[in-house]
Formats: sequence, C-alpha cells, structure tokens
Amino acid sequence: MNVGACLLVGSLVVAWLAPPLLERAGGRHDPFAVLLAWWAAIIAVISSFFIGVALLLVPESGLHRWVELVAHHCWVAVSHGHLPAQHELIGIAATLTAVVLIVRTVASAVRQRRAQRASREAHRDLLALLGRPRTSHTPSVLHVPHTTPMAYSIGGRDGLVVLSTGVEQLPPAQRAAVLSHEQAHLRGRHHLLVAAAEILAAAMPWVPITRQAPDAVRVLVELCADATAVRSCGAPAVRAALIALAGSPGPAHALSMAGADVPLRLYHLQAGYRTRTAPTRLLLPLAAVAAPALVAIVTAVTFCA
Repeated sequence: MNVGACLLVGSLVVAWLAPPLLERAGGRHDPFAVLLAWWAAIIAVISSFFIGVALLLVPESGLHRWVELVAHHCWVAVSHGHLPAQHELIGIAATLTAVVLIVRTVASAVRQRRAQRASREAHRDLLALLGRPRTSHTPSVLHVPHTTPMAYSIGGRDGLVVLSTGVEQLPPAQRAAVLSHEQAHLRGRHHLLVAAAEILAAAMPWVPITRQAPDAVRVLVELCADATAVRSCGAPAVRAALIALAGSPGPAHALSMAGADVPLRLYHLQAGYRTRTAPTRLLLPLAAVAAPALVAIVTAVTFCA
C-alpha cells in the first residue's frame, strides 16, 4: 500500500478517534499537558494529510508537474471514461480536498480576524468612555462602573483585563484570584489559541477533531488559568471567586472568568490540581504527534503482509 495512502488513513483515524481520548485525558492530567496534546494532535492530523497527498503525487510526477497531472487525469476521465490508477485517483481526490481546505481556512481566518478587530475596537472605544483610566501600577487593567461582578480579558497586542466595580466589592483574596486568572489568559496567549481553534472548526466542521476543538480549548485554557490562580492565591479563593462570578456576561472574542463549564472547573478545584511534571507534559503531546504515523505504520503492515 502506498505510503501516502497510509498517512491519509492515519490522519483520518486520529481525526475521528482522538477527541474522545483527549476528553478523557482532560479529567486525569495536567490541563496544560492536555492542551498541548490537543494542538499536537491537530497539527499532526493536518500535517499527515498534506504529506500523504504530496507522497501520492510527487514521487511519480515531481512537484512542478502535480497540477498538470491532476488536469490530465481529470481530462482523461471525462473524455474517455477511463479512470486513473487507484493510488493516483486517491491522490487527485485528496489534492482537491486539500485545496478546498486551504481556501476555506484562509477565508475563515480573514473573517475571524475582521470580526475580532471590529469587536475589539468597538469595545475599546466603549471602555474608554465608561471606564476609569489605567494606572501605572496596573497598566493592563481597566475598571468599568457596573455593580454586577464581571471580569474578562481581551486579547491582542495591547491585551487588557476588564473588571467591574462589582468585583471590587469581593474580599481581597477573591479579587486577587480574579485578576491572576485573567492575566494568565493574556500571558498564555489563550485568546489566540481559541481563535485558531475556531478558524479550523469553521473551515473543517465535518472533521471531529477540528469541530470539537473550540469547546475543548476554551475549557482547557480556563482550567490552565484557574491552575495559575490557585498557585498564587489558593484554591479556596479561586473557587469562591468563580462562584461569585458565575453567570456574569462577557463580550464576544473575550475570555470571561466564568465563561466556560463552571461545574467542571469547580470539580477540579474541589478535587485539586495534579502536580505538574515534565514527563506528563512531554509524553502526552509526543503521543499525539506520533499517533497518525503509528496508525499509518500499522495500516502499511496490515495491508502489505
């Protein structure tokens, strides 16, 4: 069986089987390790697919002739009713699929970028009118006069944390936990990770690993931010702050303190976070990266035996 076809099989198998396995791992391991594993699996699936397409076509025709090859076989199939060889047919179909995916991903990225920029600019204008100016001690924090406890962060080059005056009425430990949580989002570039997952989901909604990625990434970045706040403020303060802010509103393209799966996060806070270990953070992503190649090897051995 052609190596390229085996890689295509590996990418498809992992794309369908990885999400439930990663979801189960999310309740047992360090959320940062699981977040890395999600992105490692997504990158491995996409890379294996495109490498498989290239291997199906390049060895016989050379990269500079792949467009000519696709056009030739399409013309033969239409004019003479003669289909190309099986692996060539798979390669042509995969190439056309790859082109469609690239176009959809670029279009989705452009739409996402425009929507985020418009929302961020409009929101910053509103905050400039309603909020108190930033201080030198807290340059990335903006306070909004609102009695409802509300906290969220806005990503970008000049990311900032938005806190309502209702948050200022919370006990000092809870206020510190809220601020630590939102600043962890900015330091970890969590907004970028969520946006990238949403772009891939919009481009490939029929692929389980990309379709489920936005929800999974949102929960995992919240768990990561919770873990950071726990290390600086303690679990009781983070839990109390999360309960106080549960149900609070947040704008689009922002990460709210209580914006994703509050019951699951409260469970993690109650159960306690696992200690971060280098082997876990290394082995999970490595296993995710290697999964498509391992499936490809098993497929090749099975069909070539």
